[in-house]
Amino acid sequence: MTVGREWRVILAFALPIMGTNLLQTMYTLADSLIVGNFIGPTALGAVGLTAPPTWLLLAFCLGIGTGASIVIAQYYGAGRETDIHATIGGAYALSLIVSLVLTLCCFLVAKPLIWVFLGAPTEMRDMSVTYFRIYASGIVVQMLYNVTYGILRAYGNSRGGLYFLLVAAIMNVALDLLFIVHFGWGVAGAAIATVLSQLCAALASMLYLVRSFPHLRPRFGFGGRERGKMRTISIISAPIIVQQGIFAVGFTIMQRLVNSFGPHSIEGYAAMMRIENLAHIPSNSFNTAISAFTGQNIGSGKHDRAQMGYRASLRMGAIVTVLIAAAVLFFARDLLALFNISGESMRRGLEHLVLLMFFIILSMTTNITSGFLQGAGDVQVPTIAGFANLAVRLCGAYLMAGTFISFRCLYVSMPPAWAVGCLIVVLRYRSGKWRQKALV
Repeated sequence: MTVGREWRVILAFALPIMGTNLLQTMYTLADSLIVGNFIGPTALGAVGLTAPPTWLLLAFCLGIGTGASIVIAQYYGAGRETDIHATIGGAYALSLIVSLVLTLCCFLVAKPLIWVFLGAPTEMRDMSVTYFRIYASGIVVQMLYNVTYGILRAYGNSRGGLYFLLVAAIMNVALDLLFIVHFGWGVAGAAIATVLSQLCAALASMLYLVRSFPHLRPRFGFGGRERGKMRTISIISAPIIVQQGIFAVGFTIMQRLVNSFGPHSIEGYAAMMRIENLAHIPSNSFNTAISAFTGQNIGSGKHDRAQMGYRASLRMGAIVTVLIAAAVLFFARDLLALFNISGESMRRGLEHLVLLMFFIILSMTTNITSGFLQGAGDVQVPTIAGFANLAVRLCGAYLMAGTFISFRCLYVSMPPAWAVGCLIVVLRYRSGKWRQKALV
């Protein structure tokens, strides 16, 4: 990634990631469509209100995987093979320890979190707890997958994720239909299908790594050098985890506010979130691509090339995001109807989705700029931006909740929050202080 036309290199790297992210989103959509149509809107709401705590779990997986990718990319750019091997061993060891702790915590706090803190409606409580606990049992395989995919990205290989997630996505749909439609296992069947599919993706990714890069065999290292790299990964990963964790906690609080407006808001919000995730795929993909691109070029001392790649990513991200937002606006009602919602639930979900699409360019700019800063090793500022974004949204939503705006506070508060986060990361980029954060 340190040679060639910047936009071509980044686009070639980003396209498989877009395919991978699309498969991951379809993965979730499959659950929601099958749950909503074969179990009912109440079950869809029950699964949907577990989204914030499952997002918190995913924050750890993404954070450690991204942290390992950033460290390895810079070592790779600098040609330091010994450090790369030690980092891989430390990354897998760290992922195992963290995932086991998280799984235990989830089983202990599931009921008070969903029943008390989230205030789940009575008819959704047991289904939500069941789904969350089963989902949490698969956190270790999610962690292994994200670390492996992080290693592949650091080496400039983004195609692997597309291959093994394609198999996992097909497996997820097949198992959903088997467990929910044929066996009648309800939301438990959806959760079991998800975990088994994630296991398939993790095993496939590790096999792909071994075959593509035989010298990078996955291993769990607990020696002195590996422990040192565990600390390095933790230092890089912590702000990323905190950033994602802040959003997860914030959206847990937001989910509680959603729940307070009743089943119509819960169902509409759950369906809307699935469609919104599709619209964020381009910026999320360019976030990952520019992070790896920047890491390798910073490691090689090519700061100007890293900046040219950033500007190219912004241009490409803007074009694709605008086209997708236009398509979502045109087909918004039809897309939401796929989840078997109607009436007031449809109206609320539709209003929410339409407003966000008009301002999604702000989120795109924030995502790509944050990816650049993280690749450069400047991981604290995106975390600050994420915290500011969330603070503005939560404060705005709760302040407006008791006014005539009512349930609309859930989405009216989003545009100013996106604007604040965008301003912080863009100003940091323009300051040039990220140049002082390189690891090597």
